[in-house]
Amino acid sequence: MSDDQAKRYGNILFVFCGGGCKAVFQAVTARELVHAGFRPTHIVSASAGTCNALGLVENPGIAGAEKTLRIWEDYITSPEAIYEVHPFIREKIARLLGVFPQVAQGWGPSGSILHDLKRAIKFLPLVISFCVRMPFRAAGRAVSFVFRLMDAFASPSKSFRRLVQAPEVQEAFNEVDKYFELKKMKSFLDPFPLLARLGEEFDLQKVLTSPIVWHILAERYEDGTTVVFSNKDPDLAMDGSEDARGRKAKYDLFFRRIRASMALYPLFEMVEMDGYRYLDADLANPLPVEESFSVGCDTIFLFLNVPKQTVRIEPHPLRNLLELNDLSRLNERYIHHRVKEAQVKAKDLGVNLFIIRPDDIPPGLGLLEIDRKVIEQVKTRERTRMKDYLANLEANNLRFAPLIQ
Repeated sequence: MSDDQAKRYGNILFVFCGGGCKAVFQAVTARELVHAGFRPTHIVSASAGTCNALGLVENPGIAGAEKTLRIWEDYITSPEAIYEVHPFIREKIARLLGVFPQVAQGWGPSGSILHDLKRAIKFLPLVISFCVRMPFRAAGRAVSFVFRLMDAFASPSKSFRRLVQAPEVQEAFNEVDKYFELKKMKSFLDPFPLLARLGEEFDLQKVLTSPIVWHILAERYEDGTTVVFSNKDPDLAMDGSEDARGRKAKYDLFFRRIRASMALYPLFEMVEMDGYRYLDADLANPLPVEESFSVGCDTIFLFLNVPKQTVRIEPHPLRNLLELNDLSRLNERYIHHRVKEAQVKAKDLGVNLFIIRPDDIPPGLGLLEIDRKVIEQVKTRERTRMKDYLANLEANNLRFAPLIQ
């Protein structure tokens, strides 16, 4: 970036929103921006975007952007690299799968084949559901399949919501609830694989002392408030007088805040701190407009993982009726509304605003679904697209563009 451009764009803010594995788009496009000379002085992140922010905050510049993408290429290449089935669920499944094999041993452990048969029949639907001895890894894969199934049934004629509200399905859910004691369950999945990898790959000391100011968003469960943590919070400051235990306590506190930002409840467990529970802010605040403009930067690059689509604005009774169960349409309309708000703020405050989002989401890439092949596909497509975007950068500046309708 030339001196003239540096003066024009001033302090730069990167805003990394959520979207699960679709956040790989952010890693690729942010890398292209950094290579073009756009280095953020501030970062706002939530959900999966927090994972992407770590590399850039630890190593500002090209090295951090390359490391962020490398984490995806080398490690976040499958659902198993992100999560495991929660230990609570694993214990229930293990007990369940231990019922059936005992029936065939002689006359059964109780001495009464009828008693053992009754026990087996009681759990038969659940045993079939989990394929008798389904590996725990496959059980985790089933979660991704459910999300893909929801997409498949998104049309009004095959509403997934209508399907699960059928009395027979609700009765089956109640039986599952009795056995699994879902009210006692804190989450379905455990993000241990991803958290362990992040803990190994990143130096929290460098993150805390980074010249980049990092704002980490989380939602407080009790009242729904969006809470902003930072790597510059006073309770994380270190003056060099801390012993090893004191440093570790501050690192642990900071990592809990990072975990809170990525806690996609109820898939992942909420994080408790100071008597409150925190979770993924992207659920309630998918486009943090107010938080982004409050930072005070001259230029904002906002990375969205929601494709740009034509959104119908004007009411239409028949089409609105058909879209009642189509939650994705409601989300698109909300995102569109927030983008309009961001543009108005950019014009009022004189802030350069660029919104970077994919044209579409390729098959095989979803909330918790990813593989190496789709990562390479995203890299190829987005690098080509970003070259065109950067070549016509000012044409994409919403500050000077006509108001979005």
